[in-house]
Amino acid sequence: MRIMDYTPPKIGPNAQKLIDRDRKVMFGAHTRTREIPLVVDHAKGARVTDVDNKTFLDFGSGFAVVGTGHCHPDVIKAAHEQMQKLIHISGCDFYYDTQVTLAEKLFEITPGDFEKRVYFGSSGVEGISAALKIARYFTRRPRMVSFLGAFHGRTFTGMTLSGSKKIQRAGFAPLIPENYHVPYPYCYHCLFNETYPHCVHKKFRGTPIPYCLSYLTDVVFQRLIDPEDVAIILVEPIQGEGGYIIPPKEFLPALREIADAYGIILAFDEIQCGMGRTGKWFACDHVNVVPDIIVTAKAIASGLPMSATISRAELQDPDLDERAWKSGAHGSTFGGNPVIAAAGIASLRIIEDGLIENAAKIGAHLKNGLNEIMNKHTIIGEVRGLGLMVGLELVKDKKTKENLPDVITHNGRNIKQVITGECFKRGLIIYGAGFNSIRISPPLIITKDDADEALSIINEVITHVEKGLL
Repeated sequence: MRIMDYTPPKIGPNAQKLIDRDRKVMFGAHTRTREIPLVVDHAKGARVTDVDNKTFLDFGSGFAVVGTGHCHPDVIKAAHEQMQKLIHISGCDFYYDTQVTLAEKLFEITPGDFEKRVYFGSSGVEGISAALKIARYFTRRPRMVSFLGAFHGRTFTGMTLSGSKKIQRAGFAPLIPENYHVPYPYCYHCLFNETYPHCVHKKFRGTPIPYCLSYLTDVVFQRLIDPEDVAIILVEPIQGEGGYIIPPKEFLPALREIADAYGIILAFDEIQCGMGRTGKWFACDHVNVVPDIIVTAKAIASGLPMSATISRAELQDPDLDERAWKSGAHGSTFGGNPVIAAAGIASLRIIEDGLIENAAKIGAHLKNGLNEIMNKHTIIGEVRGLGLMVGLELVKDKKTKENLPDVITHNGRNIKQVITGECFKRGLIIYGAGFNSIRISPPLIITKDDADEALSIINEVITHVEKGLL
């Protein structure tokens, strides 16, 4: 395999001016790269236009946030009407309709036929922090379990529970103590060299269990910690930043059985994979597993900042169970903001009105097209996905599944940077994920023509990159 020549995308004159200003004022830990030098002027639907008047097809949707598309008129209308009535009053202290109405709708669509309660926050990681506090307060247990490859945010709670990349944790120790990471079923690169479905040869209380999950039951729970000291198991039903990894169908049911056996609270992080993206309201709906807590954010309000931590009612309501957190134990000034809640109500209505079905239909078409591209090329090892949450695994060798080198260009770029950069040059926005994966997560409003346009660009880019490497 050769080291290839690669030139990053050119930056337009107006874009460069704003980038230069940005460098003088913005924090240094941001994740911007030269490969996607997007300086936005405006956006509509699935298209983004930059300050130099170049338009892009957006198949990243702000990291799966603008599910209803950029600037959906119904969302704008709902937010505008609410702004004329009430912009802010703390939802933790006072009452207003939009917060209650949004909560009622969320209870209707989230899994579980039982009474629920919700805490509204302003970001996904705030929802994760709330989930941990709920579980610890209720159980009075100190320990936590999360997964390798997981990404749950960059606060101390988020860093502690994440297991994606060392850069996200380096330099911030000590983190919150007593978290234990266990392998996620990344079947393409199994840590145990097992092969699905043959790896499902163990059982836990009669429930089939993937071999990798037996590391939790047979090693961690036998040698390191008493499971009855564990407050929470936190998991992404589909790993997002870790590489758009879909676990086998036995994984979540087995986790539910394990949690029930030891009185552990099972929490699902559906911040990225929820809100209709996979062709159902939530990814866990595909296997009919109900968590005790579900955290959603990103697409809940079409780009306005909000999260919702929804649980069984008794976990958050001391009137139902005295173990639940008491008044003043948690709260937020901006959580459940009236304007954002109004946007959330509109967003859920739009998603329900055909976008979930569209995600399933166009997602299947997109995945079929990507499989055809994979079959023609050598550097795509796997296409995986549900609905409009699709990942590509990039490899050096399909047979051995050997990863590409960390650097594949003369100017020090990796495969994710080259693929996303070449797509950007051709007018398509997609993002990298994990170490060797590309994630594709367009707005749920895209059409078959949009998907075909993206497929044409991706095929052209893969052909170009493969020619440069082989």
